[in-house]
Amino acid sequence: MNKYTLKIFMICLTLLLVAAAQPALGSEWAQFQNDKNNSGVTADAAPIDPRYLANWSVDINAPLDAAPVTGDGKVYEVAASGDVSAYYLNNRTLAWKNDDIQGTGGFELSTPAYNDGTLYVALSRGNASTHTEIHALYTCNGSVKWSNTSLGTYQTNTPITYSNDRIFFGTANVDTISTTNAGDYYCFNASTGQFIWKRSSETSSGYYWAGAAVAGNYAIYGDDAGHIVSVEWNNVTNGEVWKQDDVNVSGLYGVSGKIRSSICYSEEEGRIYFATRSGSHTCYVGFNATTGNFVPDDKDYNNIGYTSTPVVYNGRVYVGAGGWAQGAKLYCLDADTLNENWNYTGSTGGIQGSPAISTYYDGANGGQSGDVYVYFTNNGPAGSLYCLKDTPSTTSMDEALWIFTPEDATYTLQGPAILNGSVFFGNDNGYLYEVYTA
Repeated sequence: MNKYTLKIFMICLTLLLVAAAQPALGSEWAQFQNDKNNSGVTADAAPIDPRYLANWSVDINAPLDAAPVTGDGKVYEVAASGDVSAYYLNNRTLAWKNDDIQGTGGFELSTPAYNDGTLYVALSRGNASTHTEIHALYTCNGSVKWSNTSLGTYQTNTPITYSNDRIFFGTANVDTISTTNAGDYYCFNASTGQFIWKRSSETSSGYYWAGAAVAGNYAIYGDDAGHIVSVEWNNVTNGEVWKQDDVNVSGLYGVSGKIRSSICYSEEEGRIYFATRSGSHTCYVGFNATTGNFVPDDKDYNNIGYTSTPVVYNGRVYVGAGGWAQGAKLYCLDADTLNENWNYTGSTGGIQGSPAISTYYDGANGGQSGDVYVYFTNNGPAGSLYCLKDTPSTTSMDEALWIFTPEDATYTLQGPAILNGSVFFGNDNGYLYEVYTA
């Protein structure tokens, strides 16, 4: 260990000890949709009563198209410029900003992941498929722990999934915003930055928003051709990983299936759930997490969906859809049949991000056991944050509990993150927002 590395280590250690003396901040929303299953579910409280709604915002000066994540007492955002910003949760001041690893501008779509004092960031360096990078930053001060900037010339447009000291992410060679012609999925050692494996797409297509779920020894992810694979992530020979099983949307359901959502693995249902952009479907297929095999006899789909990763909880599926004409459409579906329980329509612009739900029991304010609170954003010119309440016995939804439309409202591509009573989201005007109970 050289003197510079030792100095960084001692600074980080000191700050971690200080943080340890502070009051606990609750659980973390440490990666896309909260965890390695992309569940989108937390038991943390979130704001419910519109009478006590408050908000905070900060201008990061570049569009925010990746979802925020939290960890180490901070909230993190990756801007279109490639800048990474961290803000303290306790006093909402800037903790640090790393602009050394930034790209050339355009957009950055990969949601980072946090674990144990490290933030993992994938960058594309702009719109063109010219550069692929992966970085690990110390969250105490934003300095670089390790980097790999020579992975090829594709875009890194999927979230990073962290699990078992590994990080997983996909890349795409993008012809147009709607067409990819190649892509790779990667696995790295999270602690050391060591390359573990790369697996190229078998279908002459790439991975765009198609984040992996990790179930036991298997990583599951889909591509732009509607092809889903299960790989045994730790069964590796010479940089190649063992593929356990695969399915195709067209063969399984008889519909087209460009998968631009992450995979949601529901242990409760024993299935994976996902959405397709082409054809706009929400689908599921059974998955055996012990063997890594799909269960094609256990399958269904509905003609609802787009790019929103479904959230599955207590026998219900929450997924976003809609478009310019239809408005923001949030659907509640039955987890077994995918029949619609209810839907809610917001303002202009569909839901391209993924909903997040809080299962916190709020009996003091009239909540019932089993109620869930659904939070989502819409990608329209007046992009807002919505809060709905769903009671298990209901089959209708009349109105939102509240809608927060910021003064600097604009297109909001990604969904929110929930932590310890607050909801965080960003928009294309470069603002990071926190909505909370005053």
